[in-house]
Formats: sequence, C-alpha cells, structure tokens
Amino acid sequence: MNNLIKSSIAASTLLMSSMASAALITTWDYEVVNEWDAGASVFSAGNGTTVSNASELSWGATGGSFDGGANNRSALVISGSPSTGQLDTNDLINLAESATITHYNNSISNTFSFLEQATLMSTLTLTPFAPVPGPALPSFSQDFVIDFDETPNSAPCGDPASVSVCDDIFSVALGDLSQSFMFDGYIYTVTISAVGLGPLTNEQCAIVGKAPGCIGFTTQEGLTTPANFEFSITARQVPEPATLGVLSLGLLLLGARRFKK
Repeated sequence: MNNLIKSSIAASTLLMSSMASAALITTWDYEVVNEWDAGASVFSAGNGTTVSNASELSWGATGGSFDGGANNRSALVISGSPSTGQLDTNDLINLAESATITHYNNSISNTFSFLEQATLMSTLTLTPFAPVPGPALPSFSQDFVIDFDETPNSAPCGDPASVSVCDDIFSVALGDLSQSFMFDGYIYTVTISAVGLGPLTNEQCAIVGKAPGCIGFTTQEGLTTPANFEFSITARQVPEPATLGVLSLGLLLLGARRFKK
C-alpha cells in the first residue's frame, strides 16, 4: 500500500481513537458555598444596629428581632449553605440548588440605618461521579452585587407596580451568568438562574439608582420572601487542537496523492 495512503489511514485511526478516549461526565457531585461579603455591605446613616456576617445582613431596632417577636428589624439571610448533591449533565429540568436568600421585610422606623448594597459570594466545586469517579475539579467563584432599597412604609413611594404599600426593591448585578471550562475533551458550561428574577420597571430601576432594563425582584411589606438560586451544567465535545492537526495532515496527504495521480 502507498505510504501516503498508509499515513492517511493512520491519521484517521488516531483521530477516532482520540475522540473515543474522551469520556463525557454524565453525573457530578457538587458543593456550593454561599456567603455575604461582610466587608462589602453598605448601610445608610441612621439609628439602630446593623449586623453583617457570612449568613446574615440585618438592620433596625437595637436588641429587636426580624423573625417573630417584635419584628422591628429587617434582614437578608442565607440558608442551607453549604449545599451539596448530584447533578446530571444536560438536564435542564432538574436543576441543582445553589442558594436560598430570605428577605424578612418588616415595617421599621425610617430613622434606622438600612441596607443599601450587598455582595453575595458563591463558590462551586464539581467532582466527577459517573461514568468514573474522579478527584474534584478546581473550584470557581461568582460574585453577585445586590443594590437594595428599603422603601418608605407609606405612599407615595414612586413605584406604580408596588403590590403592598411600598414593596422593597432588589436590583441584582449578576455579571456573567454562565462560566465554561474544558475537561477531558468536552467544554462544560455552568449556568445560574434564579426563581422570580426578571426585568424591573423603569421606575423601580430608578429608585435603586439603575438604568432602565435592570434585573431584580421586589418583596412585599410585612412578608417573608425566599429567593432561590439554581444552576445547570451542559456539555459539548470539542476535538483537541492536536487531533485537528492530525486530521488536517491526513486530508493533506490524501490531497497530495490525488494531485500526484
């Protein structure tokens, strides 16, 4: 057999064996750690006491409460962190839980200091589980900056869409909702979503100092409202550059054979 044809067959064989060796991770173990960046929290001037730690941001009456009792404080509380479980690749129905943030929206005096801005730090660690268990991949993190407005407890509040007297408003600067990484011949993309998160009205955006088209959610006065963040992971196979080079060489050799004839 001609050496050129032998080289072409060898190149094709190498391509197929290289693609066959790449194993799609069909199931992952995951751990998500969510916490407030305590040093990045911004509160307005005012009376009362503010609390800023990894799981709780609260403000209002000194010695009061936001959950039961006097309800003379408001708060944003992270629960269920760290969150662990399993997630299947390309399953866009059964999403993985990432974070639950509960807003305790109580009527408090407008003389109290209140939250203006907060940063949620979310760190995800993925570990291959199936078809073959493996070591954990390097963790990657995403920060979510939240602009918040503790609205007045009496009308008018400048928000025609408000359901209660004056709904509190969150605007979330999500940055890049998708992050990708390459592993064993596949590009995996992690995409974050949030239940109830969507476009705010122009008036709501203006109240929190954002341009029209900002993203966020509102919470009614006097209610406890959870916001649930979730994520999914998708994959697509991409031949490695070296494999593409071998394939190109094989095609080039076949072309040279035809040209010689």
